[in-house]
This record gives sequence, structure tokens and C-alpha cells, in this order.
Amino acid sequence: MRIEHLIHSLDPRTGGVFSAVDKLSIALREKGVDSVLVANPEEVSSSPKTMLVAHGLWQWPGARALQVFQASGTPYLVYPHGMLDPWFKRTYPLKHIKKQLYWWWRQGRIMHNARAVCFTTEEERRLARGTFSPYQCRQKVTGLGVNEPPGEKETQVGEFFARFPQLQGRRILLYLGRFHPKKGLDDLIRAWKFSQLRDGEVLVLAGPLDEKTPWLEKLQALAGGDSSIFWTGMLEGHLKWAALRAADALILPSHQENYGMVVAEACSVGRPVYLTNKVNLWREIKDSEAGKVEEDTFEGIQNLVGQWAAIPAHTLSENARRCFEQKLHISRAADSLLHILNENVNWKNELIGGI
Repeated sequence: MRIEHLIHSLDPRTGGVFSAVDKLSIALREKGVDSVLVANPEEVSSSPKTMLVAHGLWQWPGARALQVFQASGTPYLVYPHGMLDPWFKRTYPLKHIKKQLYWWWRQGRIMHNARAVCFTTEEERRLARGTFSPYQCRQKVTGLGVNEPPGEKETQVGEFFARFPQLQGRRILLYLGRFHPKKGLDDLIRAWKFSQLRDGEVLVLAGPLDEKTPWLEKLQALAGGDSSIFWTGMLEGHLKWAALRAADALILPSHQENYGMVVAEACSVGRPVYLTNKVNLWREIKDSEAGKVEEDTFEGIQNLVGQWAAIPAHTLSENARRCFEQKLHISRAADSLLHILNENVNWKNELIGGI
């Protein structure tokens, strides 16, 4: 069986969907599966030995998967990647109206005829219900995750402090990601400045600084000249892993986050995570005692900062690593997807009603 992952773009700058799909496809290939990414609708196969996986909503992958299914019976799966989160409905009501119209026209049929709609967490599956109507699909929670962290700890930590000697010897609370309003960084900066912190504790904000957006300028103005807030710029590759290893913990104060790949990455190197309950991985972190969870309010984020200041990282480090091994390793997501395949070997002959 060949698996074709249909994805709108192969450009890593387009966001987390590409990164998630690429990791999943690699994990499948490591298990001996012929798994490829397809970013051109003209290159999609209609072979009976092919399984199509449409990633994301509203764009060509799902429409093309439905078209191939209607013509040849080639089955397909859909990964919404958080695009059914009601946060978007509340935040962008006019866009939601347009999407509801598209749902009635096509997206609803794409979901209904998929052999499974795959969610990366139970929270994502729960939140998806009721965002659009009618909502009829076969739901599966397959998970997601990352592989074992690359490189060697001491080497990477040394590389990080060589790049940022100002941080040597300081206790680091790390934010790693985009500077976007949904990330809750305005509340984080305010909470940090209002908290009673000890000398040597530093909030490190790692994200792209090259594009001076109004939001970034607002965040920098909020931070002011506070010497306990440090901006690194974008960290990629080994330097990203170096930052995670050098940090005491990761913080993710988002108002909406479908999965939060950086959460899995932090746990993979044994770093606890302090996050809001709007990051869909919050249940996995809470149940594993791999960090702390609060509401995505100023008070909640202030509580996260206060708990981090009071709890030594080593008390949660083993739990974080165990959470990664048991729940957030990409091989588990690959196994879940293969299980769906093995359950339905005769999909080709089972055309679904409602086409």
C-alpha cells in the first residue's frame, strides 16, 4: 500500500502542517511503508493500491481526494490539523460564514465520505463537534509527535551558550514559536513583569524578529528595557534543540493551539511544559504530570510563571520524558495510522452513500 499525503504546500514557512506531515511520513517510511508528500493536484494517484491522506481543510487536498474517490473508489483520510477549532469561529466570524457556505457545498461531503477523519488529540476531536453543520464523519484519534531528539546534550548546550553568553548560568523559561496574537505573549510579558522573581531567572523569547509587525512592536514595547526578558530571534535546527536543552522549562501561553509540536520536542529532552488549557495537548501534559496547566487568562498565565519559579525542573523532568515516550513519539502516530489501514483492507469495494 502506498500512502500519498496531499498537502497544500511543501514550504516550511507556511506553518506547522508541513512539519507535522513530514514527520509522520518519515515515521511511516521507517516502518517500511511507501509514504510520500504530494503538493500538486495533478500528481495525485488513483491506483487501487494507494491510500490518500488529505491534510488540512478548505484547500485543494480534500477536494481532490473526494474527486478521485468518486471516480475510482480510492479511499482517503482527512487530517483537519486544528482547522475545526471553535476559536476561529469566535475570532473571525465573517470568515466562518464563508467557510460554512463552503462546508454545505463541498467540505461537508469531503468529511462524510472519508474513511476516517483523524485528530491529533482527544481535545481536538472534542472541540471539532459543532463548529460546522451538518457534522457527519468517522472520527479517529491518531496522535502526532516527534522523533528522538537529534544531537548530544552537552555539545548542544555548549553551542547555545557560546551563541548567547549573556544567558550562561541563568535559569531560563523558554518560549519558542511565532509572535502572533493567539500565542498569548502579551499576557506572558505582563505576568513576568508582575511576578516576584529571583535574580538569575530569565524569560527567553525565541521567534522571528526580521519582520517588524505591529504586534511584535507592541510586545517589545511591553517588555521595554527589562533585562530579565531576552529576545534571541528565530532558532532553527540544532540551535533550536540547544535552546530546549539549555532551558529550565518551556512555556506556551496560547489562546489556541491545535497540537503544539514544540511541546512534544520539549518533553523529548525532558523539559517540563507550562501551558494553557487552550493548547490541545494539555490533557496529556496534566495526566503525565509533565508540567502545569492553567486557563489562558492573565491570572492563569501569571500562575504558570509563579509555579515555574517555585518548582525545580528536575522534579518534573522524568515525567516529561516519560510523557514523550508513551504519548508523544511520532512512531505511535504512525502505528495508529497503520492500524486504520489494516482494519479496512477492502475499502476499495465499499463505496459510501451520500456522494
